[in-house]
Amino acid sequence: MSAPTDVVALAINTPRRFYRGGERILAFRGIDAPAGHDDHRPEDWLASTTHLFAEGGGGLSALPDGRTLAAALEEDPNGWLGADHVTAHGTEPGILTKLLDAGERLPVHSHPDRAFAAAHLDCAHGKTEAWIVLGAEPGATVWLGFRDDLTKEALAALVDDQGDGLLAALNPLRVEAGDAILVPAGQPHAIGEGVFVLEIQEPTDLSVMLEHARFGLEEAHAFLGLPVERALESVDTRTLDGEARADLQRRWVDVRGHGSALSERADEFFRAEVLASADGAVEGDAGFGVAVCVAGSGTVTTEHGEAAHRVTRGDVLLTPHAAGRIRVDGGATLIRCRPAAVPTATSTPTDLPGNT
Repeated sequence: MSAPTDVVALAINTPRRFYRGGERILAFRGIDAPAGHDDHRPEDWLASTTHLFAEGGGGLSALPDGRTLAAALEEDPNGWLGADHVTAHGTEPGILTKLLDAGERLPVHSHPDRAFAAAHLDCAHGKTEAWIVLGAEPGATVWLGFRDDLTKEALAALVDDQGDGLLAALNPLRVEAGDAILVPAGQPHAIGEGVFVLEIQEPTDLSVMLEHARFGLEEAHAFLGLPVERALESVDTRTLDGEARADLQRRWVDVRGHGSALSERADEFFRAEVLASADGAVEGDAGFGVAVCVAGSGTVTTEHGEAAHRVTRGDVLLTPHAAGRIRVDGGATLIRCRPAAVPTATSTPTDLPGNT
């Protein structure tokens, strides 16, 4: 079956997770809790072709016709992803997009980079990610990177203790709606209670749960089935200083018209483009993406679609490559999460600070 030539509305997809949250997702999307919903549905996996590492192994998104997106991509990869993407990367979109509602503070954890994942987890992707903050309670905090250099022995001791020392060792950052933070693979981090984000990441569910006892996680889950010592090799124990942190932060609400929500250091892994039509219509080029209306209301049309689609805050649309260019009118602001651009012969990879 060929890919559609128009946008596709995406239903909610909230696999059960080990931490609490989910009310802000339902409120944002303007829907009632579906059957079986509980307070451990803190993530809405959007246009996902990725499985959970543990916790039941779900996560795949379904299209309105009942097929999984993964199956649809196999049927018409060029239509969904574009021929250039398929030539470079095959039928994998290369991103996982989520809405994440932290109903409690998440554990201190980190994610392996591509080299570690390839060497020890038989996976081509690590998990560099970015947080695009859509809402935050007053005084809400996230934590990113170590305040001071740690030896591997010191990190192992903190992990073994499972006390407050892990969180205290990180840099606290106050956040509010409009912030955007890139989190390089390897950097330890945590999201505080009351933070609601649109998250874009490499397409894996690989996490090293440095802090795991208070969440009841078994070691096999917490350390990706690896020996603890080996798993901790994926963690960047160097100081992430103020200059390096600033280089990872942006304000997506400062974008007028069309521009990136993220630091340019994200470009090797994924893109998050702002399409803000408050000052007039704005267009984005053809390509696979997850478009989330984050503010206002208006219309979305595509180059090859037959009708304008009314959108308001909380709507989520999948844009196939076959739909062509996308146009946003009427005062709506969308953030479209997309794979990294296909590299050209003259492209050079971005060196992320803190990658191991």
